Amino acid sequence: TCGDAIGYDGYDYATVQIGGQCWFAENLRNANYNDGSAIPSELDNGTWSSTTEGAVTVYDEGGANEATNLADYGRLYNWYAVNTGSLCPSGWHVPTDAEWTTLIDGLGESSAAGDALKASASDSPAWDGTNTSGFSALAGGYRGSSGDFDDGGNYGYFWSSSPSGTNAWFRVLFSGSAEVYRLNGNQRDGFSVRCVLDPPPSMTITASEVS
Repeated sequence: TCGDAIGYDGYDYATVQIGGQCWFAENLRNANYNDGSAIPSELDNGTWSSTTEGAVTVYDEGGANEATNLADYGRLYNWYAVNTGSLCPSGWHVPTDAEWTTLIDGLGESSAAGDALKASASDSPAWDGTNTSGFSALAGGYRGSSGDFDDGGNYGYFWSSSPSGTNAWFRVLFSGSAEVYRLNGNQRDGFSVRCVLDPPPSMTITASEVS
């Protein structure tokens, strides 16, 4: 049932029903794909900026705040990891660009949905939204395609599974604004990831031949 916790790779994720969609209410933090194989991690800047394989990191990896950032914000994944189709548990997937649009349009469209999506001041971890949706978006920052970390505590970046030429579509929320921006970015960028429940299989109707 949506709203129940989902256990995956040793962690229990809160879920939330928003409109007709069921979402993870926390950022992904798994270090393995759903087949148990490890996602490459601890890549130095040179490797991070050149790889075309899936990769994962934690904001400020190797720094004093790595453990706190992992606890609060989960992990950051490049789009090659998203594109494996194996980041989310079975029955769930990284949302398409269109699924993000459905979510955002249902919460007041891109000019206003940020407040409803962002965690509130009374949430833990906190942000500056109202969180009326229960999505609890956080400002996890990102790891750029050059390997540098930036924007932690101020911006939240969320991948879609939809490519845009040699880039891929994502959404960004930021402090002090209700806007949700739709942008396309370098597939080597490391962003937060949410999972959404697979839609039920559609009924296929076979038309019998009419004589």
